[in-house]
Amino acid sequence: MVDSTLEANLPLGVLVVEDDREIRDMVTMMVKSMGYTVVTAVNGKDALARLHEQSADIVLLDLMMPEMDGFEFCQRVREDPTLRDLHIIITSARDALEDKVRGLELGAADYLTKPFSLTELQARIKVGERIVRYQKTLQAQQTQLEQLAREDVLTGLANRRRFEERAREELLRAGRYQHALSVLLTDLDHFKAINDTYGHSYGDTVLKEVGQALSSHCRSSDLCARYGGEEFAILLPETQLPEAQLVAERLCTAIQNLTFTQAAEVIHVTASFGIACFDASNPQSLEELMEQADQALYAAKRNGRNRVEVYAGPGRSFAPPSSAAESA
Repeated sequence: MVDSTLEANLPLGVLVVEDDREIRDMVTMMVKSMGYTVVTAVNGKDALARLHEQSADIVLLDLMMPEMDGFEFCQRVREDPTLRDLHIIITSARDALEDKVRGLELGAADYLTKPFSLTELQARIKVGERIVRYQKTLQAQQTQLEQLAREDVLTGLANRRRFEERAREELLRAGRYQHALSVLLTDLDHFKAINDTYGHSYGDTVLKEVGQALSSHCRSSDLCARYGGEEFAILLPETQLPEAQLVAERLCTAIQNLTFTQAAEVIHVTASFGIACFDASNPQSLEELMEQADQALYAAKRNGRNRVEVYAGPGRSFAPPSSAAESA
């Protein structure tokens, strides 16, 4: 997660774009004395190259330069999504109103006419810094909010919203390219008894540990999510049924092997798993796929819990006789 406080305290970068060496050196020295990191360029073309080598937040931009002037530079920046947050301060000897309007319309934030006072330039840069830092803080907060909206607060896993977003993307990909895709749905067995006996706070501890165990036994390309309550869902891209069964059996055993203690009492939990696989010849919607996994999960519950079942068609949810207890 982005640390907005850290982001706000990082030194800003300033790009000085000026073809007059004397002015460029003078402005560079002044900007460095303000505590900024400085990069220089002699024209707009050079400046664009520098920006793709080293990031900058504020640009001090001369207008009249060879090869690419300041106006064309602003136009190029506006067309590049990665550069649109630049705070551009034009510094130019051209004082015509139409030049100022054109520069501002092309995306510049400020316009300072030469010759200018270094004190005034410092003040304009400070204003630019406040704007840039405010934008960075807003962006960091937005990133945090977007992450929180897709993350289960208790377990740190993806939440149902994030799972369904990713699952829809993978379903489209699987259908388009005829790729394999499997879904696991798992539910902790008799979890209500844990909450009733030891309290909901202890139940939360169990859910966290189970979530961590599931995540640690999945591939980086898989997505493990808390689907709701004591139910978890795992998305397995590029995974055929035999491999999905092996994954589910491994996860089933991993949960059974977890050990919890409460007041010197050793507690074990188990989970039931249902598997559904995408059928490229008769593609399912996400709702249909999850319903199939849910039917297989309930078959696992009916058949004794702590086991894996596979959805095999309407009215048929089965897997070869297996359970974590039997394989232990």
